[in-house]
Amino acid sequence: MIWAAFGGLVLLVMAALLWPLLRTPQSSENRAAYDFMVFQDQLKEVERDLERGVLTKNEVDAARIEIQRRILAASKVSSPTLGFRSRAWRAGLAGGVALVLPSIALAIYLPIGVPTLPGASTTQRMAMAAAQADETIQLLDQLARHVVTNPTDVDGWGLLARSYRQLLRYEDSAAAYRKVTQLRPSGGAYANLGEVLAAANGGGVSPNAHHAFMKALAVDRNEPRARFYLGLEQAQQGNAEMAIAIWRDLTADAPDDAPWLDLVMREMSQTARQANVMPIAVVPKHPLELPLTSVATGAGKPASRISPQNIDMIQGMVNGLAKRLESDPDDYDGWMMLGRSYTVLDNVDGALKAYEKAMALKPAEM
Repeated sequence: MIWAAFGGLVLLVMAALLWPLLRTPQSSENRAAYDFMVFQDQLKEVERDLERGVLTKNEVDAARIEIQRRILAASKVSSPTLGFRSRAWRAGLAGGVALVLPSIALAIYLPIGVPTLPGASTTQRMAMAAAQADETIQLLDQLARHVVTNPTDVDGWGLLARSYRQLLRYEDSAAAYRKVTQLRPSGGAYANLGEVLAAANGGGVSPNAHHAFMKALAVDRNEPRARFYLGLEQAQQGNAEMAIAIWRDLTADAPDDAPWLDLVMREMSQTARQANVMPIAVVPKHPLELPLTSVATGAGKPASRISPQNIDMIQGMVNGLAKRLESDPDDYDGWMMLGRSYTVLDNVDGALKAYEKAMALKPAEM
Protein backbone atom coordinates (compact mmCIF):
# COMPACT_ATOMS: atom_id res chain seq x y z
CA MET A 1 0.00 0.00 0.00
CA ILE A 2 2.76 2.42 0.93
CA TRP A 3 4.64 1.70 -2.29
CA ALA A 4 1.52 2.60 -4.29
CA ALA A 5 1.33 5.91 -2.42
CA PHE A 6 5.00 6.61 -3.11
CA GLY A 7 4.50 5.73 -6.78
CA GLY A 8 1.57 8.13 -7.02
CA LEU A 9 3.62 10.93 -5.51
CA VAL A 10 6.43 10.29 -7.99
CA LEU A 11 3.99 10.44 -10.92
CA LEU A 12 2.52 13.71 -9.67
CA VAL A 13 5.96 15.29 -9.32
CA MET A 14 7.02 14.06 -12.76
CA ALA A 15 3.83 15.38 -14.33
CA ALA A 16 4.39 18.80 -12.78
CA LEU A 17 7.94 18.88 -14.13
CA LEU A 18 7.21 17.54 -17.63
CA TRP A 19 3.98 19.36 -18.46
CA PRO A 20 5.68 22.67 -19.34
CA LEU A 21 8.00 20.78 -21.69
CA LEU A 22 5.39 18.61 -23.40
CA ARG A 23 2.63 21.13 -24.00
CA THR A 24 2.66 23.01 -27.28
CA PRO A 25 3.87 26.55 -26.71
CA GLN A 26 1.45 29.27 -27.67
CA SER A 27 2.32 30.74 -31.03
CA SER A 28 3.47 34.32 -31.01
CA GLU A 29 2.09 35.02 -34.50
CA ASN A 30 -1.46 35.65 -33.31
CA ARG A 31 -0.18 38.01 -30.68
CA ALA A 32 1.95 39.89 -33.21
CA ALA A 33 -0.97 40.25 -35.64
CA TYR A 34 -3.14 41.65 -32.89
CA ASP A 35 -0.42 44.17 -31.93
CA PHE A 36 -0.10 45.38 -35.53
CA MET A 37 -3.87 45.92 -35.73
CA VAL A 38 -3.73 48.03 -32.60
CA PHE A 39 -0.86 50.11 -33.92
CA GLN A 40 -2.70 50.69 -37.22
CA ASP A 41 -5.77 51.88 -35.33
CA GLN A 42 -3.56 54.24 -33.35
CA LEU A 43 -2.11 55.70 -36.57
CA LYS A 44 -5.60 56.24 -37.97
CA GLU A 45 -6.69 57.87 -34.74
CA VAL A 46 -3.75 60.26 -34.89
CA GLU A 47 -4.74 61.25 -38.45
CA ARG A 48 -8.31 61.91 -37.32
CA ASP A 49 -7.08 64.06 -34.42
CA LEU A 50 -5.06 66.10 -36.94
CA GLU A 51 -8.12 66.62 -39.16
CA ARG A 52 -10.25 67.67 -36.14
CA GLY A 53 -7.55 70.07 -35.03
CA VAL A 54 -7.05 68.30 -31.73
CA LEU A 55 -3.32 67.78 -32.46
CA THR A 56 -0.86 70.00 -34.28
CA LYS A 57 1.27 68.72 -37.14
CA ASN A 58 4.36 68.54 -34.91
CA GLU A 59 2.47 66.52 -32.30
CA VAL A 60 1.17 64.18 -35.01
CA ASP A 61 4.69 63.63 -36.37
CA ALA A 62 5.96 62.83 -32.88
CA ALA A 63 3.07 60.37 -32.31
CA ARG A 64 3.75 58.64 -35.66
CA ILE A 65 7.43 58.19 -34.76
CA GLU A 66 6.54 56.66 -31.38
CA ILE A 67 4.00 54.25 -32.93
CA GLN A 68 6.47 53.21 -35.60
CA ARG A 69 9.08 52.53 -32.91
CA ARG A 70 6.63 50.23 -31.16
CA ILE A 71 5.89 48.41 -34.43
CA LEU A 72 9.61 47.75 -34.92
CA ALA A 73 9.99 46.51 -31.36
CA ALA A 74 7.03 44.17 -31.78
CA SER A 75 8.40 42.79 -35.01
CA LYS A 76 11.68 41.86 -33.24
CA VAL A 77 9.87 40.04 -30.43
CA SER A 78 7.67 38.15 -32.83
CA SER A 79 10.59 36.72 -34.79
CA PRO A 80 10.39 32.97 -35.59
CA THR A 81 10.77 30.56 -32.66
CA LEU A 82 14.36 29.49 -32.09
CA GLY A 83 15.47 25.90 -32.57
CA PHE A 84 15.68 25.03 -28.87
CA ARG A 85 11.91 25.48 -28.63
CA SER A 86 11.18 22.89 -31.25
CA ARG A 87 8.88 19.98 -30.39
CA ALA A 88 11.65 17.43 -30.94
CA TRP A 89 14.01 19.19 -28.57
CA ARG A 90 11.33 19.53 -25.88
CA ALA A 91 10.34 15.87 -26.20
CA GLY A 92 13.99 14.84 -25.83
CA LEU A 93 14.42 17.01 -22.73
CA ALA A 94 11.24 15.60 -21.18
CA GLY A 95 12.43 12.05 -21.78
CA GLY A 96 15.78 12.86 -20.20
CA VAL A 97 14.12 14.29 -17.10
CA ALA A 98 11.81 11.26 -16.84
CA LEU A 99 14.81 8.93 -16.87
CA VAL A 100 17.38 10.88 -14.90
CA LEU A 101 15.33 11.91 -11.84
CA PRO A 102 14.11 8.40 -10.89
CA SER A 103 17.62 7.08 -11.49
CA ILE A 104 19.10 9.64 -9.10
CA ALA A 105 16.44 8.82 -6.48
CA LEU A 106 17.20 5.09 -6.71
CA ALA A 107 20.94 5.72 -6.58
CA ILE A 108 20.47 7.58 -3.29
CA TYR A 109 17.93 5.16 -1.75
CA LEU A 110 19.43 1.77 -2.58
CA PRO A 111 22.69 2.15 -0.59
CA ILE A 112 20.93 3.38 2.57
CA GLY A 113 17.39 1.99 2.27
CA VAL A 114 16.07 -1.50 2.88
CA PRO A 115 13.54 -2.13 0.09
CA THR A 116 13.12 -5.79 1.03
CA LEU A 117 12.27 -5.08 4.67
CA PRO A 118 8.70 -6.28 5.30
CA GLY A 119 6.23 -4.13 7.20
CA ALA A 120 5.91 -4.88 10.90
CA SER A 121 2.56 -5.67 12.47
CA THR A 122 1.33 -3.98 15.64
CA THR A 123 2.25 -7.04 17.67
CA GLN A 124 5.75 -7.06 16.20
CA ARG A 125 6.20 -3.37 16.92
CA MET A 126 5.10 -3.88 20.53
CA ALA A 127 7.52 -6.78 20.86
CA MET A 128 10.35 -4.65 19.45
CA ALA A 129 9.52 -1.82 21.90
CA ALA A 130 9.47 -4.29 24.79
CA ALA A 131 12.82 -5.68 23.68
CA GLN A 132 14.30 -2.18 23.58
CA ALA A 133 12.92 -1.45 27.04
CA ASP A 134 14.44 -4.67 28.37
CA GLU A 135 17.75 -3.74 26.81
CA THR A 136 17.62 -0.31 28.44
CA ILE A 137 16.90 -1.84 31.84
CA GLN A 138 19.78 -4.29 31.40
CA LEU A 139 22.15 -1.44 30.57
CA LEU A 140 20.96 0.47 33.63
CA ASP A 141 21.47 -2.56 35.81
CA GLN A 142 25.01 -2.91 34.45
CA LEU A 143 25.68 0.76 35.19
CA ALA A 144 24.23 0.40 38.70
CA ARG A 145 26.49 -2.59 39.38
CA HIS A 146 29.44 -0.63 38.04
CA VAL A 147 28.98 2.32 40.40
CA VAL A 148 28.42 -0.01 43.36
CA THR A 149 31.81 -1.62 42.72
CA ASN A 150 33.31 1.78 41.82
CA PRO A 151 31.63 4.08 44.36
CA THR A 152 33.90 7.05 43.60
CA ASP A 153 32.98 7.19 39.90
CA VAL A 154 31.11 10.48 40.03
CA ASP A 155 30.49 10.52 36.27
CA GLY A 156 28.93 7.07 36.50
CA TRP A 157 26.64 8.18 39.32
CA GLY A 158 25.66 11.25 37.28
CA LEU A 159 24.83 9.15 34.21
CA LEU A 160 22.82 6.74 36.35
CA ALA A 161 20.91 9.64 37.95
CA ARG A 162 20.05 11.17 34.56
CA SER A 163 18.98 7.81 33.17
CA TYR A 164 16.66 7.11 36.09
CA ARG A 165 15.25 10.61 35.74
CA GLN A 166 14.40 10.09 32.07
CA LEU A 167 12.58 6.89 33.04
CA LEU A 168 10.63 8.86 35.69
CA ARG A 169 12.25 6.80 38.45
CA TYR A 170 12.67 9.87 40.61
CA GLU A 171 13.47 8.16 43.90
CA ASP A 172 16.28 6.15 42.29
CA SER A 173 17.47 9.29 40.51
CA ALA A 174 17.54 11.23 43.78
CA ALA A 175 19.61 8.51 45.46
CA ALA A 176 22.15 8.68 42.64
CA TYR A 177 22.25 12.48 42.72
CA ARG A 178 22.92 12.35 46.48
CA LYS A 179 26.06 10.35 45.70
CA VAL A 180 27.05 13.01 43.16
CA THR A 181 26.66 15.78 45.75
CA GLN A 182 28.85 13.84 48.16
CA LEU A 183 31.58 13.14 45.63
CA ARG A 184 31.53 16.44 43.76
CA PRO A 185 29.36 19.02 45.55
CA SER A 186 28.33 21.89 43.31
CA GLY A 187 25.40 24.20 42.84
CA GLY A 188 24.30 22.25 39.78
CA ALA A 189 24.48 18.90 41.58
CA TYR A 190 22.31 20.11 44.46
CA ALA A 191 19.90 21.75 42.01
CA ASN A 192 19.56 18.44 40.13
CA LEU A 193 18.80 16.71 43.42
CA GLY A 194 16.21 19.33 44.30
CA GLU A 195 14.53 19.03 40.91
CA VAL A 196 14.04 15.27 41.09
CA LEU A 197 12.82 15.53 44.68
CA ALA A 198 10.26 18.10 43.54
CA ALA A 199 9.28 15.87 40.62
CA ALA A 200 8.83 12.94 43.00
CA ASN A 201 6.50 15.21 45.01
CA GLY A 202 4.32 15.90 41.97
CA GLY A 203 5.96 19.24 41.26
CA GLY A 204 5.61 20.59 44.78
CA VAL A 205 8.78 21.76 46.51
CA SER A 206 9.06 19.41 49.47
CA PRO A 207 11.18 20.20 52.56
CA ASN A 208 13.95 17.93 51.27
CA ALA A 209 13.88 19.71 47.90
CA HIS A 210 13.95 23.05 49.74
CA HIS A 211 17.07 21.98 51.63
CA ALA A 212 18.76 20.84 48.42
CA PHE A 213 18.05 24.17 46.70
CA MET A 214 19.35 26.11 49.70
CA LYS A 215 22.52 24.01 49.59
CA ALA A 216 22.82 24.81 45.89
CA LEU A 217 22.73 28.54 46.63
CA ALA A 218 25.22 28.15 49.47
CA VAL A 219 27.67 26.74 46.93
CA ASP A 220 26.62 28.87 43.96
CA ARG A 221 24.60 31.97 44.80
CA ASN A 222 23.56 32.42 41.15
CA GLU A 223 22.24 28.89 40.48
CA PRO A 224 19.11 29.70 38.40
CA ARG A 225 17.12 26.50 39.00
CA ALA A 226 17.46 26.78 42.77
CA ARG A 227 16.28 30.40 42.63
CA PHE A 228 13.34 29.50 40.41
CA TYR A 229 12.15 26.59 42.55
CA LEU A 230 12.49 28.51 45.78
CA GLY A 231 10.27 31.17 44.23
CA LEU A 232 7.88 28.46 43.10
CA GLU A 233 7.82 27.08 46.64
CA GLN A 234 6.72 30.47 47.98
CA ALA A 235 4.01 30.71 45.31
CA GLN A 236 2.77 27.24 46.27
CA GLN A 237 2.65 28.31 49.92
CA GLY A 238 0.63 31.41 49.04
CA ASN A 239 3.46 33.92 49.46
CA ALA A 240 2.99 35.61 46.09
CA GLU A 241 5.07 38.70 46.85
CA MET A 242 8.01 36.60 48.02
CA ALA A 243 7.81 34.47 44.89
CA ILE A 244 7.68 37.53 42.65
CA ALA A 245 10.57 39.14 44.52
CA ILE A 246 12.71 36.05 43.91
CA TRP A 247 11.74 35.78 40.26
CA ARG A 248 12.26 39.49 39.60
CA ASP A 249 15.75 39.15 41.04
CA LEU A 250 16.36 36.08 38.87
CA THR A 251 15.22 37.74 35.64
CA ALA A 252 17.02 41.02 36.35
CA ASP A 253 20.45 39.57 35.59
CA ALA A 254 19.36 36.82 33.19
CA PRO A 255 20.81 36.80 29.65
CA ASP A 256 18.27 37.45 26.91
CA ASP A 257 18.78 33.99 25.41
CA ALA A 258 18.39 32.07 28.69
CA PRO A 259 16.24 29.01 27.85
CA TRP A 260 14.38 29.24 31.17
CA LEU A 261 13.53 32.94 30.94
CA ASP A 262 10.10 32.44 29.31
CA LEU A 263 9.13 29.88 31.96
CA VAL A 264 10.02 32.23 34.80
CA MET A 265 8.18 35.16 33.23
CA ARG A 266 5.09 33.01 32.65
CA GLU A 267 5.03 31.75 36.25
CA MET A 268 5.58 35.25 37.61
CA SER A 269 2.78 36.68 35.47
CA GLN A 270 0.35 33.94 36.48
CA THR A 271 1.19 34.27 40.19
CA ALA A 272 0.85 38.07 40.05
CA ARG A 273 -2.50 37.84 38.28
CA GLN A 274 -3.92 35.34 40.76
CA ALA A 275 -2.76 37.39 43.76
CA ASN A 276 -3.70 40.74 42.17
CA VAL A 277 -0.14 42.00 42.61
CA MET A 278 1.78 44.28 40.27
CA PRO A 279 5.25 42.70 39.78
CA ILE A 280 6.86 46.09 39.22
CA ALA A 281 5.74 47.13 42.70
CA VAL A 282 7.69 44.24 44.31
CA VAL A 283 11.34 44.83 45.17
CA PRO A 284 13.61 42.10 43.72
CA LYS A 285 15.24 39.94 46.38
CA HIS A 286 17.62 37.01 46.31
CA PRO A 287 16.30 33.91 48.15
CA LEU A 288 19.14 34.14 50.67
CA GLU A 289 17.97 37.66 51.54
CA LEU A 290 14.43 36.51 52.40
CA PRO A 291 13.09 34.63 55.45
CA LEU A 292 12.17 31.54 53.46
CA THR A 293 10.63 28.62 55.32
CA SER A 294 9.57 25.20 54.14
CA VAL A 295 6.37 23.64 55.49
CA ALA A 296 6.33 19.88 55.83
CA THR A 297 2.59 19.70 55.20
CA GLY A 298 3.08 20.47 51.54
CA ALA A 299 2.38 23.21 49.02
CA GLY A 300 -0.45 25.68 49.26
CA LYS A 301 -0.08 26.60 52.95
CA PRO A 302 1.60 29.83 53.95
CA ALA A 303 4.76 29.78 56.02
CA SER A 304 4.25 30.51 59.66
CA ARG A 305 5.30 33.81 61.21
CA ILE A 306 6.88 34.15 64.65
CA SER A 307 5.63 36.88 66.91
CA PRO A 308 8.37 39.14 68.32
CA GLN A 309 7.56 38.18 71.92
CA ASN A 310 8.29 34.50 71.15
CA ILE A 311 11.61 34.99 69.37
CA ASP A 312 13.70 35.12 72.54
CA MET A 313 12.06 31.99 73.92
CA ILE A 314 12.56 30.06 70.67
CA GLN A 315 16.13 31.29 70.36
CA GLY A 316 16.85 29.97 73.84
CA MET A 317 15.39 26.56 72.94
CA VAL A 318 17.44 26.44 69.73
CA ASN A 319 20.62 27.35 71.59
CA GLY A 320 19.90 24.57 74.06
CA LEU A 321 19.39 22.06 71.23
CA ALA A 322 22.63 23.13 69.57
CA LYS A 323 24.54 22.72 72.83
CA ARG A 324 23.07 19.26 73.39
CA LEU A 325 24.09 18.17 69.87
CA GLU A 326 27.69 19.11 70.61
CA SER A 327 27.77 16.26 73.14
CA ASP A 328 25.57 13.98 71.01
CA PRO A 329 26.68 14.59 67.39
CA ASP A 330 25.13 11.34 66.08
CA ASP A 331 21.54 12.48 66.67
CA TYR A 332 20.21 12.72 63.11
CA ASP A 333 16.72 13.87 64.15
CA GLY A 334 18.25 16.50 66.39
CA TRP A 335 20.33 17.97 63.56
CA MET A 336 17.25 18.02 61.30
CA MET A 337 15.25 19.81 64.00
CA LEU A 338 18.08 22.30 64.47
CA GLY A 339 18.22 22.96 60.73
CA ARG A 340 14.47 23.64 60.58
CA SER A 341 14.69 25.87 63.62
CA TYR A 342 17.52 27.92 62.16
CA THR A 343 15.52 28.24 58.94
CA VAL A 344 12.55 29.68 60.83
CA LEU A 345 14.91 32.11 62.59
CA ASP A 346 16.37 33.17 59.19
CA ASN A 347 19.78 31.81 60.19
CA VAL A 348 20.72 30.43 56.78
CA ASP A 349 24.34 29.60 57.63
CA GLY A 350 23.32 27.77 60.79
CA ALA A 351 20.63 25.82 58.92
CA LEU A 352 23.05 24.74 56.22
CA LYS A 353 25.62 23.55 58.74
CA ALA A 354 22.96 21.58 60.63
CA TYR A 355 21.73 19.94 57.44
CA GLU A 356 25.31 19.06 56.50
CA LYS A 357 25.66 17.25 59.82
CA ALA A 358 22.40 15.38 59.20
CA MET A 359 23.43 14.49 55.64
CA ALA A 360 26.71 13.08 56.85
CA LEU A 361 24.82 10.79 59.23
CA LYS A 362 22.12 9.61 56.80
CA PRO A 363 22.93 10.57 53.18
CA ALA A 364 20.00 8.56 51.80
CA GLU A 365 17.49 10.55 53.85
CA MET A 366 18.43 13.96 52.48
